Amino acid sequence: MPIAGLVLAFAPCDWHRAGRTERSLAAAGLAVDREPAGDSGALAAQLRAGSGPVLIVAAGAWLVARGSIPAIPASATGKPLIGVGAIRQARDEVSAWNVEAAAWSRHLRRCGGDLQRRSWLPRSLPRIAALYLDSASRHALATWLEEGAQLIDAVCRLIRNRDFRAVHLPALDVHSDDALRVLQVVTTIQIGGAERVALDLAEELNRQHVRTAVAALGSATRLAYPQPPCFRDLSTVANHPEARGDAIADAARNFGADLVHAHLLRAADARAIKARGFPLAMTVHNLAPAWPAGLAEAGPDTADFVFACAQKVEAALVEHAPGIPVRTVWNGIYPKPLAPTPERAAAGQAWRAARGWQAGDFVLTAIANPRPQKRLHLLPEIVHALQSLLPDRTVRLVLVGARTGSAETRHAVAAVEAEITRWNVEAQVHWTDGTSDVATILAASTALVSTSAFEGLSLAHLEALAAGLPVVATEVGGTAEIARQSSTLQLVPAAASAATFARRLADLPRSPPTRTPALPPSFIRYHMAGRTRRLYPRVIECARPRESSGEVWLVTNNFSTGGAQMSARRLLLGLAASGVRVRAVTVQEQPDHPTCGRAALLDAGIPVTAIAPPDERDAADGAGQILDLAGRARPRAVLFWNLIVSYKILLADGLTDTPIYDVSPGEMWFTSLAKYFAQPRPGLPYTSPREYGARLAGVVVKYAAEAARAAELGAPVRVIQNGVPIPDSVARSPAGAPLIIGTTARISPDKRLEELIDAVRCAHPRLPPYQLRIAGGIEHGITKYARELRRRARGLPVQWCGEVSEANGFLAGLDLFAMISEPAGCPNASLEAMAASLAVVATDGGGASEQVIDGVTGRLVPRADPEAFADALVDLALDSAHRTACGAAARDHVRAHFSLERMVGNYRALCRSGERFTTLSHEVAPETVAR
Repeated sequence: MPIAGLVLAFAPCDWHRAGRTERSLAAAGLAVDREPAGDSGALAAQLRAGSGPVLIVAAGAWLVARGSIPAIPASATGKPLIGVGAIRQARDEVSAWNVEAAAWSRHLRRCGGDLQRRSWLPRSLPRIAALYLDSASRHALATWLEEGAQLIDAVCRLIRNRDFRAVHLPALDVHSDDALRVLQVVTTIQIGGAERVALDLAEELNRQHVRTAVAALGSATRLAYPQPPCFRDLSTVANHPEARGDAIADAARNFGADLVHAHLLRAADARAIKARGFPLAMTVHNLAPAWPAGLAEAGPDTADFVFACAQKVEAALVEHAPGIPVRTVWNGIYPKPLAPTPERAAAGQAWRAARGWQAGDFVLTAIANPRPQKRLHLLPEIVHALQSLLPDRTVRLVLVGARTGSAETRHAVAAVEAEITRWNVEAQVHWTDGTSDVATILAASTALVSTSAFEGLSLAHLEALAAGLPVVATEVGGTAEIARQSSTLQLVPAAASAATFARRLADLPRSPPTRTPALPPSFIRYHMAGRTRRLYPRVIECARPRESSGEVWLVTNNFSTGGAQMSARRLLLGLAASGVRVRAVTVQEQPDHPTCGRAALLDAGIPVTAIAPPDERDAADGAGQILDLAGRARPRAVLFWNLIVSYKILLADGLTDTPIYDVSPGEMWFTSLAKYFAQPRPGLPYTSPREYGARLAGVVVKYAAEAARAAELGAPVRVIQNGVPIPDSVARSPAGAPLIIGTTARISPDKRLEELIDAVRCAHPRLPPYQLRIAGGIEHGITKYARELRRRARGLPVQWCGEVSEANGFLAGLDLFAMISEPAGCPNASLEAMAASLAVVATDGGGASEQVIDGVTGRLVPRADPEAFADALVDLALDSAHRTACGAAARDHVRAHFSLERMVGNYRALCRSGERFTTLSHEVAPETVAR
């Protein structure tokens, strides 16, 4: 009977490694269930669903033996058979030493393969990554799992049970690795930008715990880079997509690769790889004119994910090859070998002297292999024009690039030679014919020049900046993206004349005594590899997409006290009550110590996932956990609700097929975005709010006046005001003296309670007998501010009520509500007071003008004007009839425009659509903004 294959994916990261195990089992002739077992219950169900023998393999393991698994005979004892495969050390140059493999070697030396020869206790059991069960032992394991036994305990119970026969089966031995494993595939490893990126990625990814091998499909036609560790030479494979697909799949499977990362491959070759079941990422290194054959017509059958070397390249891919997720991964280099040092400066001087050049010569360098797109034939005229502007200096041109190679290369070289003769600069031009000593040439140079007609993102530009060398380059491809972050790179139009180049070069200052590196951190190899590493799980998820869970996710900082947190809780509970599946994720709560708000949601049956706070881990790691969760249970829509900006950027970048809506809490939203983009995270290709906005399905603001400003992100904007529950009745305290004025606000500087106290002091002589009640807990870390408030309130009848657990009870004891709170979005405190039939005196900030209609539902006064606020307090305090009428109008106004049901309905409609809304829209009634 054929053996079935089952894969275990119990750990969070196992789902991304399950594919390598499935492909290995399939190659061995096993029929593999495509859905890994995620827990003991799922495993028991899969075991119970079949009756024949089964091989259970832990995700991340792959078989050592190649080819089909030989038939496994029944035990000569007649007992049900249990076969165990040992974990073996992977014999490649990049795999780490495997402690489990060493433990298996020791154990097998002791027991000789008879696993029942010695007592096998859980504490001494090497981890089992491959377990064969015949029909009887399969159902026995299912029974014990169904009874609640843990997997390791159930397996130990099987092995110790003398009614079964347990042995080591060498044919089932496996390699195992908890790291991602990637095969980089490139056409050749000859000297070139794309080849350098592929090799640098392999080297740096291995440092970042991603096991990486390199395979080359062809032989170099010019000077080549040294072969990297774990290199696969596939140059003898026939130049045909099917043959290449087979060879790459075989190399990837034997390496235990989780995905293939291709560079410069034709679309037909890429489709052949993907057709063999490997998740495939492709890096596109240039603009459309230099794309590999067929890429401009690529579709989802070509690749699972595309990395663009520049934002300009990403935009071209989105236009020409829609249907494949694309993200920009900026090229990066290792800057240390190029950094200016006294020793390197001396080497540069010696290089000049060896050619008889003077210290004052203007040495212009171009680093590029001769190809038509590089337009090297323009350089001789630039040398001639620059020489006329610098008569006291000799201008020299160094061409760093191999003149041998293809017919295209020879044609480009001939064009350069013709222009050298035309402009009579033969004595001023020096060819290096390819060199690995770029650092010395840059140290000897005055400036780097680039005349490309189109470009991806030039490594030569980055190398020059790392060496502290000024660069003058055409504004093509990703060059402007570098220039935005480094003023040392100057741009000229792609059609610039030789005279324009010459003027820009002549204006450069003479080389300073010491150079300063000018490479922006975003273009360092470490960040290139780190971003690639974090996108690899997304590639795997795109290769094996999951059905949408139907859940709406709300991602927030925490569920501690505050208006934004209260609105989030109300929204989640309201959506759940209306039949929408919801989940919350927090990034600032300790997983084992929930806040009261989170505990309340959990008690109500709302799932909440808490990610360890960013001060304990990098935000990228926390965002990665959220993205991993989304990969396994794809949400219908995601709401960012008062979330740290770095998390927003990382999540918007990684959620490739999920509508994302950023919900603004008011002024702090814009402030936090501006603060982030003043110093954006290195390596992430989002350097402005609009670049972030392009990843959003929409922005939600909470009051109409904010919509136009939010539209600057470039994403569609919708206004959805906060909503509050409206009590059926309001139990007012008996009227009488003193008059009770109240407010609810955290004791925090942004609530501007000092302005309220100043206004009350100003109104004090004119008020009837009164008391001011302030309800709110002291925010962490601002006890000094709280003491200053109490000092400021001395002599006034102020009662500090602390944090109140039930707002309605506090509001029932008030006659008038006061609110000074800036910055403010759509404050809940005033809405709750209005729902409780209280007239409100508020400052005209944020969305207060849409809540408080001056003279109708209360009084609205200018910001930062304590005298005006005092006058409004006195006006309503002395006119009880007007105060009562305002309170009744306020309750009606909240019922019509700010009910909780209205808010929940609007968000439900938003998330149900799951699409970008295309017009700026809102649900604000005209009368709420009429002034």
